[in-house]
Amino acid sequence: MVRRWASLAIPVAMAASASAQQAVPLLAPGEALVQVSATGEVKGIPDIAILAVGVSADAATSKAALAANAAKADRLVQALHAAGVADAAMKTSDLSVRPRHPSGKDGEEGDAVIGYRASNRLSLRVPVDRAARVIDALGDAGASEIDGPTFAFADPERLTGQARDAAVRQAQRRARDYADAFGLKTMRVVRVSERSADVDAASDIVVTGSRVSAPVRPGEQAVRVTVWVDYAMTR
Repeated sequence: MVRRWASLAIPVAMAASASAQQAVPLLAPGEALVQVSATGEVKGIPDIAILAVGVSADAATSKAALAANAAKADRLVQALHAAGVADAAMKTSDLSVRPRHPSGKDGEEGDAVIGYRASNRLSLRVPVDRAARVIDALGDAGASEIDGPTFAFADPERLTGQARDAAVRQAQRRARDYADAFGLKTMRVVRVSERSADVDAASDIVVTGSRVSAPVRPGEQAVRVTVWVDYAMTR
């Protein structure tokens, strides 16, 4: 599905005048400048799910907390390997160890140190059709938090290229419309610029009871590209 729209501004300056030639030096005498913007949109079904998973462990010392956390993280990695996730698809996004303080009656933490908490978070990129199995495997392996998924395209340039083509075709139609309205002829492209390219993204997983339920449904996402095209036209 392709949906397109355009917004445009048309400063028309005949290059015969000295001031116009200074402002737009690429125009030849007798030419007018028509500036057109257009946005092309293409929708597709994402094929990549992006997840963040974390484990944490408490202990009396920072060394013991890190060791306990490393053991939990290793169980996660083993579970991911068993679910078919390669090492290249895993990236440590955060590793920390912090002191733990007692909570007072007013909810504020005291100054005393009662232990340490180590945390480890991994960022994962997995095919959408494996995401549910991966999420369930993480829950079984003791993941303390799972965030996501957000969705992406393995080959975003393919859809971006289609959206760009749609934007350019729309810009061409707009330019012809204004050329006809002002009795001009479309002559040549002076400049093309791409101001934006964006992808929609949103989703959630559902946690039910003590086990992660993973109804991973990526739906459709829109890829949009906006282009600005300057045309030199003459009568």
